[in-house]
Formats: sequence, C-alpha cells, structure tokens
Amino acid sequence: MKYFLDMNLPIYFCMPFGHPLDERAKLFVDNKKDSFLLCDYIVSVNLPKWLKRQKAILFEFNQKIQDSNYDLFSSEQSKILFPQDKLIVTRLIFGYESSQDKKKFIEDVNNIFNLLQARINYFIKNYIDTVVIPVSQIDFNLKSCLFTWLSPNDSDAQTLASAVQEHNNNRLTIITADKKHWTDDLLKEVHNDSTLLKKYPFLPKIEYLQNYKP
Repeated sequence: MKYFLDMNLPIYFCMPFGHPLDERAKLFVDNKKDSFLLCDYIVSVNLPKWLKRQKAILFEFNQKIQDSNYDLFSSEQSKILFPQDKLIVTRLIFGYESSQDKKKFIEDVNNIFNLLQARINYFIKNYIDTVVIPVSQIDFNLKSCLFTWLSPNDSDAQTLASAVQEHNNNRLTIITADKKHWTDDLLKEVHNDSTLLKKYPFLPKIEYLQNYKP
C-alpha cells in the first residue's frame, strides 16, 4: 500500500508540543510498513510557507517576553500569521507566565522552533519515498472543482487534486487528521463533473490519523 500524507502528518511528527495527535503521528511513522508519498505542492510551497509562519510565531513570543510593552502582532513578520498562529503565540505567552522555570521554558520553546526546519528536512529525507505531481502539473480543472467546496482553502484543493491525480496513476490511500474537510463526500464531487469523471475514474480512500492503530 502507498500512503499519501497530508501536511499535518509531518507537522505533528516534527513539532512535539503535546498535541494529542503528536504521539499518534509518531506511531504511524515509526511503524512504517508502506510507501509514504508527499505531493510537490506540500514540499515546495506549503511547508516552506508554514515554516516561515513558525519563525514569525517565535519572533512574536520572544519580543513579548523581552518587552512586556510590546504590542503583539505589530511587526511586519506577523502580517503573515493566521488566526490559529496568533492563538499559538498567546498560548505560549500564557505558558511562559505560568511556568515556574521561565528560563527553561524560553529555551525549550526556542529549541523546538529553531529545529523545525531540520526536523522537516530529516522527515522528508528519511521517511518519504516519493514526491509526486509537480506543482506545474496539477490539473487546474480538478483543483477548481475541489476548491468550490473547500473555499477559501486553496492549499487543500491543490493537495487533494495531487492525490487524485497520483491515485489514477498509482493506487494510494490518503492519510490525514482533517476529518472536517477531507471526506469521501468531497472527493465524490469530482465525479459529478462528467469530464473529470472520465479523466479520473478512480478516487482514493481516505483514512484518519485519529483512527490509526499499530
């Protein structure tokens, strides 16, 4: 079997922040028996963007703990942050303020964020067997069909389009932690378009990280 990994898999595996799915991702990867695939969009576009936002998160955290008068998210770097990224910053600051050993807390946070690039690179080099579907070859009509139901999440549309395209070349199973958006019903929308149905007669199965058992 070939597993097509959503981006949340390497993130949960590489960012040990105590999320309930961190351990599940580690189990899934450590018990690897099948080929792991990532699409080129994740590797060359989405992960670099995510890493850039993590640097901005760390910058905001460090600025605030160094200067209590600093206005959070007033920097140029912070303009790229998503609402969920800003929530991480506020949670980190709360954790710092609640910690007994503040120096260690700061060191731990900085170590985690500063090692992310190396962790991601290690993950791709050691666990990913193939990077599939160059960004330039993503089917625009397929991506647009999926984007209709995922709007405004273009990144999910690009990634899922890559999965469908690769599945019709080499059968695969998608693994994700996104139960809300990545569904069988969503993929079936592809077959409501007669042109896409003819071009992509096979739709991949979706499995969820939350349900994984070694």
